[in-house]
Parts: sequence; structure tokens; C-alpha cells
Amino acid sequence: MERFWGFLALFLAGFPYHIWCQSHDCYATKGQDGVMGQPGRDGRPGQKGDRGDPGAPGHFVGPTASKGDAGDPGSPGQPGNVGYIGPEGPPGPPGDQGPKGIKGVMSDSGAQHRAAFSAIQPKLQENRLLFSEIITNEENVYNKDSGEFTCTEAGYYYFTFQVVSMGDLCLQIWIKKGREAAGRKLLSFCDRNARGQHQVNSGGSVLNLNTGDQVWIETDARNRRIAGKDVSSIFSGFLLYPHSE
Repeated sequence: MERFWGFLALFLAGFPYHIWCQSHDCYATKGQDGVMGQPGRDGRPGQKGDRGDPGAPGHFVGPTASKGDAGDPGSPGQPGNVGYIGPEGPPGPPGDQGPKGIKGVMSDSGAQHRAAFSAIQPKLQENRLLFSEIITNEENVYNKDSGEFTCTEAGYYYFTFQVVSMGDLCLQIWIKKGREAAGRKLLSFCDRNARGQHQVNSGGSVLNLNTGDQVWIETDARNRRIAGKDVSSIFSGFLLYPHSE
């Protein structure tokens, strides 16, 4: 019983703050402020703001210095890269004519070599043709007994032959250079003559010879039908111009 009355006393003591209801709406009285809570954590960084307007130009308020003297020149720099070659320029005007040169030494035509020969009437010795009758033999360069021309001055020589045949005939120009042990065939000229009538076989060449070189004419072993003395066959040669060996 004492507990009942104690509870009732407490209820009545808190009546001014009790919730009261009228009809279907209920209203509560305002309670006391609570204790202040702890500070919260820092928020997240905000977005970057827009760029501001430029400020006004500053003003120099200190003393103004005068321009100093020029400094000493620096050391030369490294050379640059070589540039591209430019286009060729136009030709310049012709220069003045130079002074006249000294007159050269007059040549002595009498001291020049005149090697030249012509010989006719060939006869065979084995395969070599010996032109036995000499027409011209300047400086004695042709030997009718051997049929050989021997070079007495280095130079360019022209040789030619015309030999009449009575059948098939092959003629060859042979040469022996300097100290060679034997000669060698240089050129060959062959002519077919089935009718057995007079027919001319001819040939020629320019040769570069040194002193002591020899040149002659041969036939091959099978085609050697040379006409007799009743017709003329000829072998000739001469110096075109000399040169240094």
C-alpha cells in the first residue's frame, strides 16, 4: 500500500510535464537541452574554385639603377655544322688574254724516222711468205731473206697486203714482241676460191710496236694456193707516228 501511494505522489509531482491528449491529437512538452556532443570529423576537400581576375600591375617604389658598362666579349664558340653546297653560280666573264708564250724549238724534219717498205713477188718457205723483190725499204726495216719487218723506233705502224691466189688461201699476220721465244699469230684472213681463178686476198692493221718487234706474213698448212710471177702480190708497212716506249 505504501508503494502505491509513493508511485501516486511521484506521478502527481511530474504532472506539469506530462503528456496530455485531447481528442485524437497528443502533444508533448518541451524537454531540456541535452549535453553537447563531441566535435565531428573534418569533411572532404571541396572542388577547386574558378580562377580569379588578374590583379592590378605592381609599382616599383625603390631607387632606379642606371645602365651598367658593357662587359668584355666572351670566348669564341664552337664552329657550327657545315652547310649544304649551294647551286653552281653562273659563269663569270672571260678574263683578259694572257701574255704570249715562248716560241718552241723548231723541229728537225731531217732527224725524224721514216720507216717504210713495200715488197712484191712472194714465195713460200715452209709457211712463211718471203716477198723477194723490194720496191721501197726506207731505213732498211724489211729483210727479204726472212720476210720480216723489224721495228727500229717505237710507234704506231700500218701494215697491209694483197696476195693473188689460184685456190683457197689463208693469210695471217704474225708478230714477235721483244724477247719472246717465238712469234704468234695476230690476225687471219681466209678466202675460198673453188674455180681456181686469180683472186685477191687482202688485209691490214695498225700495230703498236716497240723497238726490236718483228712482223711477217704466213699461210696455214692447207690453204696456200699462191699465184705465180705473172701477177703482182705486195706486202707494205710504214710508220704513222712515234711514241715513247
